[in-house]
Amino acid sequence: MWSRTFAGLVLGGFAAMALCSAIAFLTPTGWQTAVIPVISLFPLLWLGLCAVAYASRTAKRAWVGLAATTVVAWAALLLARAVW
Repeated sequence: MWSRTFAGLVLGGFAAMALCSAIAFLTPTGWQTAVIPVISLFPLLWLGLCAVAYASRTAKRAWVGLAATTVVAWAALLLARAVW
């Protein structure tokens, strides 16, 4: 149970941060105007990823799934920054 909690808090937090940043960079008006809406989106994404961690059958699946999500989210952020 605690392992899933830490997976959701740590990896879910990093994944939510990267996803929100990628969304902000991909807006047509620029990231400066998208900061406030993205900040309000961050807790919803983080809680959703924590829910995914608790919905996993085992703690190992939660860690592996959220680690893969985090890697993909950071790759999307790096790609969004390269495009911008």
